[in-house]
Amino acid sequence: MEFIEAIPVTFKEITPNHNIPEKWKEVVLNTGGTHSTLQDIKLPQKAGGYWYRDSKKANTRNRFIYWQTTSDSIELSEASLDVNLAGCNLRCKVAPGTPPLNNLAFYERTSSQQIVILAATVSSVHRLVFPHPDVLHFRLDRKSTFGSSGNMTPSIFIDTSAINNPNNYYILNQYSNTNTGVAHSCASLLRDNGEAVFALAFGYGVEGGLLLVKLPVTGSAVTLSLKRESTVPRFLHGITGALRGKSDGVDTYGVVLVNGLAVAICGDTCLRAWLLDDGGAPTAVSAPLSQTLERPKPPPHGHMLQYTTALDGSILLVAYISFPNECEFMVMKMHDGGAGAVKFSQICHIFGPQLDLLDYSIGYGEGSHVIWALWTQPDGDAVVTSSAIGAEVSWRAVAAREPLSALPQLASNQQYRDRLLTPGLFPQALVKKALVIYRRTWGGAETGMDADLKESCMSAVQARMRNLTARSTTLDHSQLMHKCWSDLYSWCMQYMEGLQKPLGLMVSKHSGEADSGWWCAVVRRSGVSLVRQLEPLERIMLSPSPEDTLPDARAVMGGDTGELSADAVRVVVAGARWERAATTPGAADLERRLFACAAPLDRLLPRLIYLLHAATPQDHPAPTLSPEQIDEITSILEPIRDLQNAVLELNDALRLDVPEIDTCTSDNEETSEYENLFASDLGVAIVTEAIRQMAEMRSRVVRGAMAAMGVARGAGGVPGAGHCAVHWQAYRALLWLRAATLQRPAAGSSEAFRLKLTALGGESAESSSTAETVGGAAAAYAAAAGGRRARTHLAAARAPTHWHQALPLMAYHLAHQLWAVSGGFEFGWWVASINQPRLVQNYVALLEPWCEWNACSRQFILGLALLELDDAEGAYTAFCRAAKGVSTEPFLRNLVATPDARLTQHQALVLYYMKVIKLFEIHDAGACVVRLAETAISIADKDDPNLAMFQWVVFKWHLSGGRVSRALSAAAANPAPHARAAAAATLLTTLAERKQLGALVSCGALAAEAERAAAARAKLHDPHPHNPYYDFLYALYISRQHYRKAAAVMYERAARCASERGGAKWRRRWLAAAVTCLRLAAPDHAFLAKPSAPANAPRALQVIGPDELAAELRQEVPEALDAVQQALLKTENIDFENLYPKLNEADAETLLAVTKRAISTSQFLPKWFLQRFMEVEGSLCIRALLSGGRALEAGELCCEALRRAALALCPPAPSPRAAPLALADLLLSELPHHTHHPHVKQVYNDLKTLVDEYMKIVIRTSEDMKLAQIKTHI
Repeated sequence: MEFIEAIPVTFKEITPNHNIPEKWKEVVLNTGGTHSTLQDIKLPQKAGGYWYRDSKKANTRNRFIYWQTTSDSIELSEASLDVNLAGCNLRCKVAPGTPPLNNLAFYERTSSQQIVILAATVSSVHRLVFPHPDVLHFRLDRKSTFGSSGNMTPSIFIDTSAINNPNNYYILNQYSNTNTGVAHSCASLLRDNGEAVFALAFGYGVEGGLLLVKLPVTGSAVTLSLKRESTVPRFLHGITGALRGKSDGVDTYGVVLVNGLAVAICGDTCLRAWLLDDGGAPTAVSAPLSQTLERPKPPPHGHMLQYTTALDGSILLVAYISFPNECEFMVMKMHDGGAGAVKFSQICHIFGPQLDLLDYSIGYGEGSHVIWALWTQPDGDAVVTSSAIGAEVSWRAVAAREPLSALPQLASNQQYRDRLLTPGLFPQALVKKALVIYRRTWGGAETGMDADLKESCMSAVQARMRNLTARSTTLDHSQLMHKCWSDLYSWCMQYMEGLQKPLGLMVSKHSGEADSGWWCAVVRRSGVSLVRQLEPLERIMLSPSPEDTLPDARAVMGGDTGELSADAVRVVVAGARWERAATTPGAADLERRLFACAAPLDRLLPRLIYLLHAATPQDHPAPTLSPEQIDEITSILEPIRDLQNAVLELNDALRLDVPEIDTCTSDNEETSEYENLFASDLGVAIVTEAIRQMAEMRSRVVRGAMAAMGVARGAGGVPGAGHCAVHWQAYRALLWLRAATLQRPAAGSSEAFRLKLTALGGESAESSSTAETVGGAAAAYAAAAGGRRARTHLAAARAPTHWHQALPLMAYHLAHQLWAVSGGFEFGWWVASINQPRLVQNYVALLEPWCEWNACSRQFILGLALLELDDAEGAYTAFCRAAKGVSTEPFLRNLVATPDARLTQHQALVLYYMKVIKLFEIHDAGACVVRLAETAISIADKDDPNLAMFQWVVFKWHLSGGRVSRALSAAAANPAPHARAAAAATLLTTLAERKQLGALVSCGALAAEAERAAAARAKLHDPHPHNPYYDFLYALYISRQHYRKAAAVMYERAARCASERGGAKWRRRWLAAAVTCLRLAAPDHAFLAKPSAPANAPRALQVIGPDELAAELRQEVPEALDAVQQALLKTENIDFENLYPKLNEADAETLLAVTKRAISTSQFLPKWFLQRFMEVEGSLCIRALLSGGRALEAGELCCEALRRAALALCPPAPSPRAAPLALADLLLSELPHHTHHPHVKQVYNDLKTLVDEYMKIVIRTSEDMKLAQIKTHI
């Protein structure tokens, strides 16, 4: 423990809160039958991984495979930081009693485009062959047959057809016996010809042995046993082994295959090398690597051996020598000894801590080789250390994982639930599993998991609270609530500890990564965590003794960011010392109490001073320092010459600034390699966690610096401390965004929300982010617009794309976008465009007391959120506050106009109000719309083209609200003629429905527009009985004493009534009104132009005066009509007897009307009436009867007419007259259809005969007249 606490901390793990893989593809490996000696074999659970060789290609960049072994399977998972992989989890099951061994080897075969994984169990060896990602990507481009998700890339584990090919495995049960034991370790090698070579180490403490298995591509496997005997004299290498009581067996602990050799570290600490193709005795044996006489630790904590390729191409062997009381790494170099022999030379040895080594690996870092080691401490915690291989040992540690804090006392179930489901705390799959156990522990009902995890947690805890309340009534409700939620929280913590157990390390062994910096990954039970280098400020804060860094403060900061002076470093060291003295819980409690009241910025520093010196409550951790601790902090700060400059310098270092980069790419510049950088779910989780660590550490730096200055000198006396307070709160806001959750939008709100964004010229970002996101708001932004914007900047800067080099840049750019005091508003607009009103409301409330950056823009998005929450008045207030920044804040300026538009302050405000009005109109908030429009009218220029629109808006909402007088005023004030005309038309329609047209009559400003609109609409509606537009015109003209116009309107209405059924009564009324108006008019204007259009005559005008109009009115009065006209107006049958005198003297028009009426009522027509009609107009009578369906009567009358016409042609003085021949033809065509009636047949025959005779008479008479004329001339 002393060793771990003494070494510097220079690395930190990034553990993403990634979803635990729940879907696994399972295959069963053929490991042979279970032998009795293989029962109850227990091997340690191990893990490792492999990074793809080509880190430049998009298919393999930042992509890796990690594995872990269990007692009955090998679990393989492929992951990528750039793309989501489908079918990426493969579980290779083995037979019971044949557990897998602790080492897997990965190879990329470029010739066959395959990934080959070499694995072994205690009874078999396997060559697992999968397609290379390049091949899968090519297949996906050629034919889109994979899956249904467009954003998924197939994993190599999608094709498992070659796993159980007989040529790809070999069963070796016969080699396990009581003498050799079972294999406990292995190494493997894939040769260029595809042959797989396995070296299995059997047993320790017994006879043991080393077995080589060669598995060719085709054909049978070959096995070779490696012997211990050597041509080297035994006294040179066996003395140490003999002293340890070692038998002649090859007590092999670790083995590697390299350069055609099998090299093993044996129990006597000697290195032995065998030729792979010869077997037999070793070709070389090294001197013992240790002179310790104790027996080594048994596997898995015993001796281990690994190798790496040096930068010059030689082989370096790194052996871990483990004894109960000492351990060390021995670095040996292999040399060619000639004739197939090798020699070993020692490079260095590195002493390690007295801890159990779980795993170690050799990677590259800053141009040299690096040993990464994973240790377990006595308390069960694991620690990762690293050291460069060289003469000087310099162990460096990875910062210990931050333990999960206990569940605090909260006020409500909702707060407990939100705390439990905080993004980044527990994966959802883990909470679901803990929820099942939680229900079982107290006997709760085994109900199905609800679709909503929040509701599931709430219902389970409330059910248990009811159960405990029923048992005992003495428990306080708050204590009971805390107990029930704490139990569920503890189950989640237990599962989380199990899932976070480290199993192995994963580094890149490709020589191309030699100069890319120190980096590593830890494989855990639930996934992987990446190890990154600490920032200089983090190193100081995490240093075991911060004050020890003061003598070489500049060196501590390193050459990367050497801008900070020694004085600024002293401020950071003082803060770290204060935090160590106050303890982490005490510092966190001080911060919580400081910001609990949401004090404004000017009151924050005095409150901090008060809390630092105030007495601490009993139930709070004690951040109060002793006088000795205060003196120590004061001594750190005393050498600073100018504290103000030191604090300002620290502020500059803490500021997140990104230089302006031209992101417009040229056509020749290829940026596709950046399109998917950190775009996968895992990549987003990694970046988000890196941002959280950055924000948390920088927040601690500021907190410690301010507290240290407050304790030593009083922060109020340091001018730069105010900026520190701003940065502190900015980083706190960043942490809040990391934990803020996204909620499901309310049902039915999406459409209105999209309409609002469309009105603002934007697009909705509502997608998968609208659902509850595991990583919170920051993760959702990183996965969407924020990630795209950051990748664009990295592409413009041509930044590196390998994860450990690109991650700090990506995290920094995203943090800059999320940082409240960065000046940009990209995140603010994005969070407003994803339909999360509660999140926006809380975000603005968090920043409002202290953040001046983009204050008006935040008020704008707050207004959007409040509109979505149906708080129109609150939204109106927010939008009015936001209006102050239209000309000063870039976001609002770009919202109302293009960046190059030249607008005055008033013009910009007018455009702003126009957009806000559209938002309120979508929510039907008329009162706010009117106020905004009136405000815009008051500030707009007189020639502003938008004035008409604002006046129209005011008019429309006043009219819809029933405020007619205000609506009339707004309409009259509208400067646009077309708008006034439209307003008049709208007023006519609306006020007519409300029966309030009198208000429009009294509005003289709209008289002309209203008159035109009413005249047009009056003709489109029925003239009677209710046509409000005629009424309006009549009232308008009367009110203005335009009596002739009023008479014309009424006469037009009366004329329209004459042509419609049932309009006689209304016609008389309108005629009477017209007569009255004409008599009221001046004599010179008392006339009307009456249109007169006889049939087939051009249209003409007839001028009539009051007298002519009165005569026309009298004709419309029933009492002024004769008896025949009155009879026609009635519905009864016509009384021909009483009307005989009138009808005997009636004209043809009257007789026709009576005939039509009698025919329509099926009334009998008297003979005398028909004779009278024939005398007046015979053809008209016959036509009326024929058209009325009385063909028989028409035929009889036609016969009579023909007889009279024929008699008129008789000599001596013929008088020609018109005969109804045309009607006769019609009758002759109609009557044959009814000749089955005798009378009809007779009439038909008579008519036909008469027509023929008449024609003969006409011809004869014509001839006679011609002869007579000729004789006369002669």
